Amino acid sequence: MKESKCLTFLEKLENSDDWGFGDGLELLCFYTQVLANAFDSGREGFEKIDTALRDVWTTIEDSISDGKIRVKSGRLIDLSSGLMLTKNPNILVMDKNSFLSWYRRDKEKVAQYLSYAGLAIYHEKFLDRLAKIEPAKNHRLLTDKEKRNRLRKNYISSATKKLKHNSSIHFSDFRNDYDLQKLIRASGLPKDKRPKDSTLQTWIRDVRKNLR
Repeated sequence: MKESKCLTFLEKLENSDDWGFGDGLELLCFYTQVLANAFDSGREGFEKIDTALRDVWTTIEDSISDGKIRVKSGRLIDLSSGLMLTKNPNILVMDKNSFLSWYRRDKEKVAQYLSYAGLAIYHEKFLDRLAKIEPAKNHRLLTDKEKRNRLRKNYISSATKKLKHNSSIHFSDFRNDYDLQKLIRASGLPKDKRPKDSTLQTWIRDVRKNLR
């Protein structure tokens, strides 16, 4: 994307109250170019990029489902083909202000998803300015212990909902569950600090005990 075209794109969005789903995603991760270059990264690199972009995509979808981002037109089902196969993601149009409010709350989470593939928020300064996010000068970073405690809370909450829906699921189902894996990626914990299977099994046992 040439600079002149980029400026036109940003100016258009800044002066509009409605943002297409695809445009919002493009601001976060420039997914069209990233996907085009992903095949040059080898299989492992491609899988990481695909996972990171899919995490951001589904996070926006989830926030729409939860009412955090308001829809002006279109339906979530219009995006059901997913990241790779949806021909026109702008068929769903979002309310700009609610998208920016969501971004302000969940920016850190989005940044963590992208960092999994070595990516960063593409138009961070533009989004920060519109969302009125001040530069983080004295922002205290969470310790690994705090990140782990937050992950445990979120993991148990999500696992509880899944067990209530289906009490017969096994640990292998939890270990391979996309939503739960996504929580771990969003925790901000380095790979060597992430919970091992034995820890996750303990968390699941705690969930089962609390549901008895």
